[in-house]
Order: sequence, then structure tokens, then C-alpha cells
Amino acid sequence: MSYYYDNPQALKDIVQEFALAPFSNPEMLPTILPLVAGAIVIELYFGKHKKERLGWNTSVGNAVIWVSTGLTLYINQSLSVPELYVTYTLIGLGVFVGYMDFFHKWSEAVAFTVSSAGVVYTLAYILVVFVMTELNPADETTLYGAGLFFIITIIVFKVLQGLETDQDRNRFGNI
Repeated sequence: MSYYYDNPQALKDIVQEFALAPFSNPEMLPTILPLVAGAIVIELYFGKHKKERLGWNTSVGNAVIWVSTGLTLYINQSLSVPELYVTYTLIGLGVFVGYMDFFHKWSEAVAFTVSSAGVVYTLAYILVVFVMTELNPADETTLYGAGLFFIITIIVFKVLQGLETDQDRNRFGNI
């Protein structure tokens, strides 16, 4: 049986460590703050403008977030071999998704899901936390914790979007 099933407290602790990583590791703030701020602003924007959809240009731009975050880690951190692999994965993911989006190589549904702000910013955040904290090398429990943190973050963004008033509605109602 897997460790995370045997010790749900460990899984909870890992999710909490992801959430609190910037507070316990202030050296990551220059890398994490643009991701957190960007995610919040973009998610709130799409909550306010519910009828607006992600476009191809934004999808390409979001892929650049992965590349630039990976390059920031590569340039500014002294990385171990596993951390280098995570950093290369982040850069490679950005290049691959950016290419696929730039040339419209996949359907809008796939592109706009993979390149959505929630996915892009949250995954970049998780990988930065992996590289800049003691959560690496990742074991099975850490990976499940990362997945749980990812899902919780996406749900929180969706709830926040749902709570916002729709700017696109006519000020006199739905006329």
C-alpha cells in the first residue's frame, strides 16, 4: 500500500508546505510572486468577464511563462541534478506547448485547457517549490501532494471566479 494512504497527515503536510512555501522560503519570492500575482489577476479577470475566452495569443503567452520561469531558476539557482531535470522539464514544456499553440497544432479545447492560467501558473508554482525547497527529490507522497495542491488551487480559482459579478452583463440585467 502506498505511503500517502498509510499516512494522510503526511499528505496534508505536503499540501500545506506547497501553500506556505513562499513564507518559509523567502528567497523564492522573486520567482514566485510574479506567478502568484499573475495567476490571481488573470483568474479574477476571467471571473469578471465570464463570456470572454482564452485566445491563441494568450495561450502562447502563457507557455512563455513556463520558459521564463524555468530560465529564471536555471540562471539564478545552484541546482542539483534532480532540480536541473525539473527545470529542463519546465522549459521543455513551455517550448513544446508554445510551439503547439503558436502553430495551432492541436484543437482549441486542448490548447486552451493546457494553456489556461490556472494550469500554467499553478504548475509553474509547484515546480518552483520543488526546486527551491526540501520537497525534492519527490517521492510518491510528495507527487500526490502536488497533485492535490494543483486540484485545490484550480477549485479555489473557479470558486473565486464564480463569486465575481459578471462585467459583461448589461447594467440593466440580461437584456
